[in-house]
Amino acid sequence: MKINRFFRIASLSLVFSSSAILGQNYQTMPISSGYNADVIANGVGPSTVSTSIDVDGVDFAFVATDFQLTSTSTPITYGIPVNGTIVSAVASTPGLSYQLGSLSANNSLRLATIGQSGTFTFSTPQPAFKLYMLSTSGSGTSNVDVTVTFTDNTTQVFANQALLDWYGGVNFAIQGIGRITRSTGVLEPNTTNPRLYQSLLTIDAANYAKPIQSITVTKVGTSTGVSNIFAFSADVYSTCAAPTLQPVGTLTPNSAQVSWTVPAGTTASTYDIYYSTTNTAPTSATAPTIPGFNGTSTTLGSLLANTTYYYWVRSNCSGSISQSVWSFSGTFKTLCGPVTSMAENFDSYTTGSIVPDCWVRNAGTGSMTISATSPASGTRNIYQYVVSTGTASTVVLPQFSNINAGTHWLRLKAKVSPATGALKVGYVTNPTDPSTFVLLQTLNLTNTTYTNSEYTVIVPNTVPATARLAVQNTADGKSYYWDDVYWEQIPACFVPTIVTSANIASFSATIGWTAPSPVPTNGYEVYYSTSNVDPTASTVLNSTNSTTSTTTSAPISGLTSNTTYYVWVRSVCSSTDKSLWTSVISFKTLCASVVPVYTNDFSTVPGSCWENALSGGTLASGPTGTSAYWVADGFLNNGTTGAIRMELYSNTRIGWLKTVPFNLSGGTYKVKFDYGVTSFSGTAASAMGSDDVVQFLISNDGGTTWIVLQTWDVNNTPSNSLNAYSLNLPTYTNPNTVFAFYGNEGTVNDTPDYNFYVDNFTVEQANLSTSDLETKKKISIHPNPFKDVIYISETKDIKSVMIYDVAGRIVKLVDDASQEIHVSELKEGMYLVKVNFKDGTQSVSKAIKK
Repeated sequence: MKINRFFRIASLSLVFSSSAILGQNYQTMPISSGYNADVIANGVGPSTVSTSIDVDGVDFAFVATDFQLTSTSTPITYGIPVNGTIVSAVASTPGLSYQLGSLSANNSLRLATIGQSGTFTFSTPQPAFKLYMLSTSGSGTSNVDVTVTFTDNTTQVFANQALLDWYGGVNFAIQGIGRITRSTGVLEPNTTNPRLYQSLLTIDAANYAKPIQSITVTKVGTSTGVSNIFAFSADVYSTCAAPTLQPVGTLTPNSAQVSWTVPAGTTASTYDIYYSTTNTAPTSATAPTIPGFNGTSTTLGSLLANTTYYYWVRSNCSGSISQSVWSFSGTFKTLCGPVTSMAENFDSYTTGSIVPDCWVRNAGTGSMTISATSPASGTRNIYQYVVSTGTASTVVLPQFSNINAGTHWLRLKAKVSPATGALKVGYVTNPTDPSTFVLLQTLNLTNTTYTNSEYTVIVPNTVPATARLAVQNTADGKSYYWDDVYWEQIPACFVPTIVTSANIASFSATIGWTAPSPVPTNGYEVYYSTSNVDPTASTVLNSTNSTTSTTTSAPISGLTSNTTYYVWVRSVCSSTDKSLWTSVISFKTLCASVVPVYTNDFSTVPGSCWENALSGGTLASGPTGTSAYWVADGFLNNGTTGAIRMELYSNTRIGWLKTVPFNLSGGTYKVKFDYGVTSFSGTAASAMGSDDVVQFLISNDGGTTWIVLQTWDVNNTPSNSLNAYSLNLPTYTNPNTVFAFYGNEGTVNDTPDYNFYVDNFTVEQANLSTSDLETKKKISIHPNPFKDVIYISETKDIKSVMIYDVAGRIVKLVDDASQEIHVSELKEGMYLVKVNFKDGTQSVSKAIKK
């Protein structure tokens, strides 16, 4: 058959032009022969074993991600991907990748001398619009001639192609590979170097249809760099071009009309269509959603309302190249339509004067926004505000097809600031006309946070079928927030409300709540955790994380001191019918009394369970404010950390520093610490003000009443050197003893500006040092290490057993102990087990929880 040459070339030009706008058909070009060097170290062992030569003529080779000098070497986090696939980082060629040769064989055409050449032969010759070469040059730039040989033995030459040095060049396909010195095994990790570069070789139009059989690369020029060629990929030529998508036609909540045109020069018999709610392009192996479609337009049906879809089309042609690549993606969003349920937390939307899709915003004269201010969950909530003389905003929810079924309610969390306020829930008959608002229920808000903030509105079956639910604030100059909105079926088992915590102690607390109506037949379940992760219907409850109650309160015990707990409650109507969990509340257990020996060196300030954000007040009233005047500093102004001090210079300044509580019931103890005074800005001595006082206090009732142990004032101002304080405490044996430092500038605003320092606060046995402490009796515990139970060798005359963690905190107290003590709630680590006998003697043993 004779073909008019001009027509053939013109047709090719049309195909190429359409290819430029339709997308590229990138394919790797598998190489059957042509590599002459292995320059990539991989696997386990010396790089001299897994490579044959270096990259640069010096001594450096590339490394793969699986390279290890020995089997015990730390795995590296950089290198050539172990599968040899390089996904190009060049922005203009998205989707282009390269396939290297085997990392365990020759994988580079390495050309070190001028005139040296090599030829790549391809396993499957492919025609191409463009070729892409993956290469680099070691120890400086280099130049190569690239000769492309087609299957008809014609050629196309790309002369004097510049290869960039493997460090710092542009147009890189991959960077940050790292390298290794072959002779020494020293690795050089790097986040940006070395690099492999991408070079474009554009095939002449007359050669588009010719399959490429081989490529010869020859080192030319005068540059001394070592050329390394690793792979070729192609934008493959095809006579079966992908369709051109047209603008989307008619949209409904459940369908979309799509169409396309066929590029000139392509004769398609049918088309494949693929669509998805995710923007992940299909591949040649992806099964189409609609295969073998006849025609160039269709309506996609059975779609989800208010949903973004992505779609692609490809041509099915007759001839040697029977299928095109997929087209560029098209996208559309279906229209809003009636829904039967809804859950919205607003987190998928940006902040601003907007509402979610399918909602309607009637702003009024105030503010109505999606806000990031303190949401109930996630990152967003609705905010409404208007002054008392303004017009309230009305937020209209999506259309619900079952709005008048009488079986559903609207559930949401809401708060107001300042308290109290009224948030109105109703419906509108015209979503853009707030004057059609009809009130269903007013939510009387007293809460200013989202704690105990969930409200429900049962929607009766008398609401018009075409109505839309709406939420309207009150024009009262208050800020209304609401979040976590649900349209759902009314449950048979209702959620409790107003969860509270009370009687908080070191190891226990009491949880209370308000019963729903009707009251659940089988009581309630209380779940607690140290993690603020909401339980679900499938959360496993056990004796360590939950309790039950048939009343509206429940004590929980076995807690860890000085720890924040999160609590949820749900109704149990039957074994198979339980309510949703309530909103979370939290509380923090008190610090447990520490049994000396104890030292606070103020490496952290104020120290675990110490309090320094206390100010104002008198010894009789206790602190009344929260300013922290006792702060971290270097002792006597030497350095900036390691001690604590209070600056006294203003007659309005009163500061407190309270210690952790101590249990002094087990013997006679003494308290000691270092102290001193310097000028504020240096180490010089300073007088105290005329009515300034710093006092050291003790309390036998946890800090309710205070006794002065020592006073420093103008008459006995401490020196600017280390002063040691020590006091035996034979009459202080309370199990809840607290010490405090109280600084008061007085009413006279004197000239002195100085610091009062405290360091190395210690409580210990008064008669013996910790290293000399002995006991009259000794018992043993087993097993050690233990898991869930500790056994005591003898329980005769035992008064109590106390278990302490390494910080000196009581974590378990057992009165009238038996031989078997259950300790499954303890965390792994070391503990001290202290046995108190009825005659006042003690025995202390170390034990490890595994």
